[in-house]
Amino acid sequence: MDKVKQSHKRRGSSLAVQGAILALAGIIVRLIGFAYRVPLLNILGDEAQGYYGKAFEIYSFALIISSYGLPSAVAKIISARMAVKKYKEAHKVFISAMGIASIIGVLAFAIMYFGAEFLARLVYSENSVPAIRALSPTLLIFSLMAVLRGYFQGMNTMIPTAVSQIIEQLFNAIFSLVMASILIKQGLALGAAGGTLGTGIGALAGLITLICIYLLSRQVFLKRMNRDKHMTLDVSYGHISKLVIMTAVPIVIGSAAFHLTNFLDMIMINDAFRFHGYTEKAADTLYGVLTGKYKIIITLPISIASALAAATIPSITTSLVLKDRQQLVKKINLAIRFTMFVAIPACVGIFVLAEPILSMLFNDDHLELSTQLLQIGSISVVFFALSTISIGVLQGIDRLRVPVISSLKSLVIKMIFNGILLYALKTNLYGAVVTNIIFAFFSAYFNMSAIKRYTHIQFDIKKTYVIPAAAALIMGGICHITYIAIEFVAGSNTMATLLAILVSALTYVVALIKLKGVNKTELRAMPKGDKMVALLTKVRLLH
Repeated sequence: MDKVKQSHKRRGSSLAVQGAILALAGIIVRLIGFAYRVPLLNILGDEAQGYYGKAFEIYSFALIISSYGLPSAVAKIISARMAVKKYKEAHKVFISAMGIASIIGVLAFAIMYFGAEFLARLVYSENSVPAIRALSPTLLIFSLMAVLRGYFQGMNTMIPTAVSQIIEQLFNAIFSLVMASILIKQGLALGAAGGTLGTGIGALAGLITLICIYLLSRQVFLKRMNRDKHMTLDVSYGHISKLVIMTAVPIVIGSAAFHLTNFLDMIMINDAFRFHGYTEKAADTLYGVLTGKYKIIITLPISIASALAAATIPSITTSLVLKDRQQLVKKINLAIRFTMFVAIPACVGIFVLAEPILSMLFNDDHLELSTQLLQIGSISVVFFALSTISIGVLQGIDRLRVPVISSLKSLVIKMIFNGILLYALKTNLYGAVVTNIIFAFFSAYFNMSAIKRYTHIQFDIKKTYVIPAAAALIMGGICHITYIAIEFVAGSNTMATLLAILVSALTYVVALIKLKGVNKTELRAMPKGDKMVALLTKVRLLH
């Protein structure tokens, strides 16, 4: 019994390390993504960003339907074979999955490429056709890359996935900017297509990286297969292919449910523009403001918060396996609190510095509209972050269907409000932002209620929401005063904004500690927590 428990602990430790690696890679990828999207939007402008945003939303949904479930499905099946040392069968799974990915990838590419004109009309943007076609080959590349990532994850190593993700994003960033800069001279539609070409080039770089790692590791895999004494002749490729598909389909349905919101939202927003008599150019420009300036800034803190929290999910799974309820409850509370520690001050910071941040990062086009959208939508950072971490927790406690159901219920509510705000009341982008807040709120509410129902956990409301909110409000006041003072003295918006953000971060940390929102033990549970505690102790903020 002790050996079994030790085995579970070793597996849990390994899961935690692999989860931390992937979470760190996720943060790096998101920061690179933010860093290049800002200059890309400045190259394209709001109208071309509208073409880019619509094409990318179509591509994202097609990607989920075609191959998003493959990494998890392949990893799950291969992991099961590796556990019982069926190495030949694991390799058969890999070969079968590559065959499936090739067929699905070619079909997805063909549908998106040849159906580009229909898809562009669907979103009221004929100028999006070149961008849609430029993205279509990426569906095939990603399908193959998904299987390789799943293969390595099934071997219980996240390093190849993490490395390929970073390389993919670096190439994406560089070539998106280069190709957009070159092709924008030929017109806005081709400029948007140039921006999307970077996605395909990045995916190809990621695929080549994984192929190289596979070839370097191939001798190790072959040696394992030679030692395999299991009989696999009776397991046909057809049987394995069916298993891969049956495992992937539920994952795809779950992922599609989450991303269906953005896809339907895009269609409804643009159809509402058409309904109210907006020209196609005006609709593209307004959608460019929404997907560019608004979503880029709103998404960054959500991504960082969720990536940080993702590192805790494997250890939640371990506590569940070990049936350690005390640790399970503690880890769930900490995961949610860490997410709120980032999301709540981000919400306040975005509200206070909306206009200065937009002026610093982007051209002045539609500044007033973008500022108002950011200030209204800043609260969605909290709800979306809470929804994201709650999905992770539910997956960690093996309740995979619950987030899907929550997402679908929230989507129905959102569609009803879309009909009222976008069509009946003609609130345009303001209505789109409000319905996003509504969706995020209900998604978080349904998921958090489910966590409480299945774990009987008592959430620490004071430490999770009240103290961080109080610290963030103190931070917001200091932030506003700091910005005004520095901008008045130096006359530089950029300097005032950056220094205000720095002062705000320090103010928030001090306020959070002084209000007893976090202690040493809890800080140590965070990534790089020991170094954080040592630094805060050195400056006498912690005792």
